[in-house]
Amino acid sequence: MISRGILGAGALLLLANGVILVNVARNRAGNPDAVVRLSEREARTYITQEKGTEPLLELRLSWKTAAGPDGQATWFDRARLAALGVPDLPAVEDSIGTSRWRPVDRKGYAVLELAGPAWERWQAAEQATRDSARARRDTTRIVPTPGTEEGHVHGAAPGKWTDWSPTRLMAVDIGRDPLALRQQYPDRSRYLILPATYRAVFTGPVADSTGAVITPARLEGQIMDLLPGTLHVPRPLRDSLVGLGAAAPDSATHYEFTMKVGKRWEAWVE
Repeated sequence: MISRGILGAGALLLLANGVILVNVARNRAGNPDAVVRLSEREARTYITQEKGTEPLLELRLSWKTAAGPDGQATWFDRARLAALGVPDLPAVEDSIGTSRWRPVDRKGYAVLELAGPAWERWQAAEQATRDSARARRDTTRIVPTPGTEEGHVHGAAPGKWTDWSPTRLMAVDIGRDPLALRQQYPDRSRYLILPATYRAVFTGPVADSTGAVITPARLEGQIMDLLPGTLHVPRPLRDSLVGLGAAAPDSATHYEFTMKVGKRWEAWVE
């Protein structure tokens, strides 16, 4: 005879699964908020498998926080933190140490731009760094004496710019209201709006032996994680991506997939 406890547990499981399915249906009903085409650059793959079950392929989005429009270190500055309502932000001239500042993770909505101006600026900056490094190596080239071989370039050979480059997803904004963000970033094929966690990070000033400040205090925001952290890949797409090398990616692995974000700002892949 089946006990009431077992029946109750089964009923709770069915109810929980039903709630999940209803929420999924609501999220995916109607037109999605965003539809983007991503590649292996934007996804880290993870395969898990429990004994006696099929392997599961999970994707974790790979992204960077963009530099500011004018090339400054970050757009996520004090003004943005204040607009998010982060309380008790220390003043720039505050001399307190980081030991007294406790960063707290908060929830908001991050805007991710795909292969747009922010990524182009990042590419240009990377290329400038490569060119500068190459120029420095050229200045260390040994001038050969007549009759000898060409001078040796000290250091490693210059790196080659290839298609195997980091993610094209750049975090360019964050806010508390996803609908307001969508009005500001209307291109649904380029801008993803996803739940995220962020924190205010305060770095105290650095002084020399005389007490003179050589590096001023710095306050900035940091996007910590996108929510959810991973995306489940359905079976047909899983088999295709694994066949293309997603299980053990290297510089020869290339694939694409479609990612959609629904009305409840929850993402899925197809």
